[in-house]
Amino acid sequence: MLEARKCVVKMRDPEGIEHAVQVQAGSLYEAASLGLKQFRRSEWSREATFEAGMLQVEVWEAPTVYRISVGNLERWLQRSGGSPREVSLRQRIKQRLETEIPEARRTIEKPR
Repeated sequence: MLEARKCVVKMRDPEGIEHAVQVQAGSLYEAASLGLKQFRRSEWSREATFEAGMLQVEVWEAPTVYRISVGNLERWLQRSGGSPREVSLRQRIKQRLETEIPEARRTIEKPR
């Protein structure tokens, strides 16, 4: 990590309860240090077993968001051409729709 990212630092107390804090950090050690600083404010962190504890650091990337209109999606599903990869992907999606949601077949086939 070079730029600061949202991280969640977790640690279990001696009773097995998991504690989590959120920090902004640019490296693993920065995230762990900031999380540890917040944990040290808690009463449970004063116990002797605290120093032997293990920190878990999760880096949360910003999600990638896409928008597609229902019309464009249905037109894409109805198309028959394209690259072999696209045709294969479209067939796999149609199969999943038919298997997982039988009524979805009506929306992916052209009305006659």
